[in-house]
Formats: sequence, structure tokens, C-alpha cells
Amino acid sequence: MLLDLGVSHRASVAQYRPVRNVPPSLGFTRSASGVWLERMSTSRERRLVLPAITGLLLACVVALGIQAPSYAATYPTLSTGSTGANVTSLQYLLTSRGYATTADGDYGSGTEAAVTSFQSGAGLGADGVAGPATFGALVSTLRQGSTGPAVQALQVQLVKHGSSISTDGDFGPATDSAVRSFQSAHGLSADGVVGPATWQELLGTGGGGSTPGTTYDSLSDDQLQNARTIIGVGKGAGVPEYGWVIALATSMQESTLINIDYGDRDSLGLFQQRTSQGWGTEAQIMDPVLSSKAFYGVASHTPNPGLLDISGWQSMSVTQAAQAVQRSCCPDAYAKWESLARDIVAHESGAPPVS
Repeated sequence: MLLDLGVSHRASVAQYRPVRNVPPSLGFTRSASGVWLERMSTSRERRLVLPAITGLLLACVVALGIQAPSYAATYPTLSTGSTGANVTSLQYLLTSRGYATTADGDYGSGTEAAVTSFQSGAGLGADGVAGPATFGALVSTLRQGSTGPAVQALQVQLVKHGSSISTDGDFGPATDSAVRSFQSAHGLSADGVVGPATWQELLGTGGGGSTPGTTYDSLSDDQLQNARTIIGVGKGAGVPEYGWVIALATSMQESTLINIDYGDRDSLGLFQQRTSQGWGTEAQIMDPVLSSKAFYGVASHTPNPGLLDISGWQSMSVTQAAQAVQRSCCPDAYAKWESLARDIVAHESGAPPVS
């Protein structure tokens, strides 16, 4: 029930409160019964005054040099030509949002198209470049019990940072432990919950998003060394030069001639061979010599057919021969690397044979 306190202007009791000692200041009125009342602010006044107070406080913060808390790392910017763990995670995140993308770590035309479609649907600038705004919209909060491609994106990042967990899409105890260890090591709250701060630290540190050389003159030392190994193994096995070209084009497509320890599901190494498909143990697949031997079909550690086991491979196109060995989801993808592969052979044909 409202009480008439005799206040001369229009107000409700909720706008005033009685006070005992009245200071010599504005903002007080006296009721008909002689009680001093302090006038309380209305919601409209609060809407006007609070922003001003906030602005004043921010000015003080700036003047005192106090910095608001921020994440130590920022999301990367990836585009066509980028490769690595960050690209693989991006591809898994796109799939988790309904934009199915092959998680091969290669930012090609398919990934660019998926990014553009996602950006358009999310109301972002649809330029096909995955920058901080795009990553911020793609990631979701994960915790133990979560499953699916977004968890695989997380697991790829944890592996990038040194964890030995599998990228199976199941946020179980092993992934939870790896997350907590990462959070603790990077000064984050070690609660096992993967939110924006953890995602930014994962994606924004540790590399994983480079643009490797795509011409002979721009190849890195690691790429050249791996190319020489592939040629050398081919020489040692008596494989003709055309076989080297096929192997180099295949490795360029699968891993950009970088011996990566991650990939789609359990794919690893220069040729993205899979343990579950009988290509060997992780250690064997990660050995450039053994993985090259497996591709050529001269390895003793795998029964899988290699290039030399493919009938008529020498009369096939590069992409046909590569696909016959790899049996990948993208059978025509190898063709674009034939020119580079031939250029590498022309420059590196003197590589010593490897037995």
C-alpha cells in the first residue's frame, strides 16, 4: 500500500527514504509530517548517470595505467595456402558447425568455400579468410563428456602442444587431463573447461598455421630434406624418376613435404599414412625413410600395396597413380603438385640413394 507522505511533487514512496541527520546538500525534501526524506534516483536518471560514472572510472583506469584483463594470445589468421594443425582444427570446427570439410591440414579451395559459407551464415564478412572473428564464432565451450568434431579440433591443438592423446573426438579423462595441464602451464584456470581463453591460447601459440613453400625456390630446409629423402629412397629401391615425381606430388598434397604428427583421424607423416589401415606403427609412419618405402611398396613393415605394386602405374597420370596408392577422398588433388614435383626432381636428382 502506498502512503501519502505529503510530498508536494509527484512521486511514489519508493523514490524517497527517511533520514535522521540531514546534511547541507541537495536532494532532500520534507514531508507534511515533518520527516526529512532523501530523494532516490529514478531508473531514467540511473540510465543517464551510470554511463557517465562508468566513463569517469574508465578515464581513471587509463590515467593510472591499469590494464583490463585480456587473453595472452589471439586467434590466428589463416587463408588459402596455409597448412598445419591450426588448419586441421579449423576444418574440424567447420564440420562441427555443419560445414563438412576434409580435415587434411591444407587450406585449399574446399576449406575456403566452407569458411566463406560459414561467414555468410554467421553474418561475418564473407572473404574466405579465417581470422579472429571467424574463429570466435566457430569455437564452442567443451568439457569432459563432449564429443564430435569440435573435440577433435581441441585434441589436434593439444597434440600440437605436446600431448600424446588420440584425436578420436571423445572428451574423456585423458583429454581432460591434457586440457588441465595445458591450462596450468599457460596461466589459465585449470578447470578442464575449454572456453574462449583456452581456445585462444591453444590456437594462438605453438605455431601450427604456416604457409609453406609452394615453389622450389621457396621450399624450407625441412621440405627440401624430406624431398631428398623421398628421392633417395626411390633411388635405393630402383624406382624410375617418374615414381619420384609421383611420390613428391603425393607428399606435397598430403603434408606439404613436412613430417607432421597429426592429421585426419590417425593420419601421420609425410604421406598421412594411418596406423588403423595397416601402414605401420606411429614410429614407423613418422620415420621419413620407412614411410617413403611404404609408399613405393618396398617396406617390410606393412603389407599394404605401394606404387610398385600398382599394375601399369608408369602409364598412369600422376594423380591416378598417387590415388591408386593413397585411396584418398580427393583423387584429383595430387595433379596440382606435378609441376613442382618435376622441378624438385630436376634440382635434387643428385640426392644420394637410401637403402
